[in-house]
Amino acid sequence: MRNLFTASAILLSITGLLSSCATTSYMGDKLPPTSNVDVFYASKDVKKEYKVIGHIYAPTTLKADKIKESILTKAKNVGADGVIILGIATAGSGKDSETIQQADVIKYLGK
Repeated sequence: MRNLFTASAILLSITGLLSSCATTSYMGDKLPPTSNVDVFYASKDVKKEYKVIGHIYAPTTLKADKIKESILTKAKNVGADGVIILGIATAGSGKDSETIQQADVIKYLGK
């Protein structure tokens, strides 16, 4: 009986971990993938003409370096030339709220 309880507890723990895996979301245009993405922390720092092609939302349940890595990977996959890290926001309300890191995805004009 004790082994059954231990096995059940392990299975529930694994299920909880898998269901809480954070994913980085993207809303916007999808272009051919890029291999290099510039990172900015303010739009005024972008010295080239650009347009925003989308927005990335990454959960803050990850460590800061993993959040940045997740944002850059997503940006490369959707064809970005750069991202502007906007900061942290709260999505939803009450116990269903989630803290997210937001970024604008940009494409340089005249390339």
